[in-house]
Amino acid sequence: MTRLRRLALGILILTPGALTALAQDLLPSWNDGIAKKAIVDFVKATTTQGSAQFVPPEERVATFDQDGTLWVSHPMYTQVVFCLERVPALVKERPELKDREPFKTVLSGDREAIARLPMKDLEADLSQMNAPWSLGCNTND
Repeated sequence: MTRLRRLALGILILTPGALTALAQDLLPSWNDGIAKKAIVDFVKATTTQGSAQFVPPEERVATFDQDGTLWVSHPMYTQVVFCLERVPALVKERPELKDREPFKTVLSGDREAIARLPMKDLEADLSQMNAPWSLGCNTND
């Protein structure tokens, strides 16, 4: 038994409530549901020796982005999706935007055309949409 395993076992045996802590909810801030169950089941299956899905620790890879979270960035960032979905509401408030790019292309729903929009245009126009003042929110919201 490695020194680290002996130390961990000793802590579990000597620490009152350690087993209770292990049995507690692994994701206490998550609602019970299929997503939470799938994640917990996946971690259990891939970290339990003898499991058909076991992955040795040296082969495990986790990718963290931004602030240390698992942040979806492909096929596009969540902020971009949010802004693209906000275009119709923004154009309703400001009808003059419906004939201006990139809004016109986004409103067309043509994904290939949207994908061809120059990134600098998207960044400039859509970043303004993501700003709190364009969403009708103040900094306290």
